Amino acid sequence: MKKILSIIGAVVLSATVASAQSDVLGALKQAAGAAAKDAINSTTSNSSTASAAADVLTSILGSVISEAVGVSLTGTWTYAGVASAIQTENTLTTIAASAYKETLENKLDSYLAKVGIKEGSAQFIFGEDGTFSITNGKKAIAGGTYTLEGNVVSMKFGKVYNYMSMTGTVATSLSGYQILFDADKFVAFLGKTAKILKKKKASTTSLTAIISQVTGLKLGYDLKK
Repeated sequence: MKKILSIIGAVVLSATVASAQSDVLGALKQAAGAAAKDAINSTTSNSSTASAAADVLTSILGSVISEAVGVSLTGTWTYAGVASAIQTENTLTTIAASAYKETLENKLDSYLAKVGIKEGSAQFIFGEDGTFSITNGKKAIAGGTYTLEGNVVSMKFGKVYNYMSMTGTVATSLSGYQILFDADKFVAFLGKTAKILKKKKASTTSLTAIISQVTGLKLGYDLKK
């Protein structure tokens, strides 16, 4: 009788272990399946994001901008509005008429006006001695030194701007010249200007969100004499 009970106990124990192993294997398979699904979803999401960004870029590319030849910035220039473009490899193109262009330029116009760079009244003065200043009437907004090599201009701001430097491209426009900078540096300059002029309500948050949507974005000033 004892022998029979021992055999039964062994059978039950074996069945219990087999069941536990089956449960563990099932759990591992489920976890592996979930991980694989997450990986696929993540890859799909990243691919979709990259594809969406590429679609935005393709939809807003306009005509090629001509490089300025024989550039001379010396003199007084009046700010004629926002300049924007996209750098793709070695080509600079305009931003085609689109909802993106309208939103970008409206936001930028509004912000520039808050820091005193207003269309038709703000002036950019480039001296023969390599100095420059940005003014609006009698109010000085910024100043510093600049160098010009071909159509590349480097502007180094004064002490109040922590000697921030920006390198831009000079392109031709209907009114004169456009000076275009990397969008992130340009917006950083505007944020610094707002702090110096104590414009507490001038936040660059929305501008930063807009410019992050496009790679190779250039922003700056359209200048005329």
